[in-house]
Amino acid sequence: MGVVPTVGPGPGPRRPLSSSMAVFAGLGVLLTVGLTSMLIAGARGADPVVGALNGAGAAVEAPVAPVPQVSYAVTYELSGGAGALNVTYVARGSDIAQVLDTDTPWSVSVERTGPQGAEQYFSLTARNAGRGTLVCRITVDGVVVSERSVSAPQGMVRCSKSLP
Repeated sequence: MGVVPTVGPGPGPRRPLSSSMAVFAGLGVLLTVGLTSMLIAGARGADPVVGALNGAGAAVEAPVAPVPQVSYAVTYELSGGAGALNVTYVARGSDIAQVLDTDTPWSVSVERTGPQGAEQYFSLTARNAGRGTLVCRITVDGVVVSERSVSAPQGMVRCSKSLP
């Protein structure tokens, strides 16, 4: 009382030769393309004929000229007042240097070097430690480029200058 399923005929016998032929044909195409690519690349890598204008030669790199450097003799100065606190200035290179507490007069000289044509920034800040007028001054190569003062106790004074 059951239904007997009917099974149709299965696929025909496999042809092992046809699948092998497809694999060999694919490998043949791959080998042909690879060899052709190698031959073309080898021909392009050959030495170009002197005077040829086809651009097949290696790229010529121009030597990079070093950027000329310029040096500045910088003197940072503080005078007057009853001393200075939190003295901060741009030192060698672009390093920031600090002195927490100093008597006045105070000065420091540094040599700053940088690429010619690049802007150089010089800065000196300090807090007046007490009564009196605290004066800051920046001298570059013997020329005063910035000078400021503050009279208020605990007042801040800042000298700065940018030079090309």
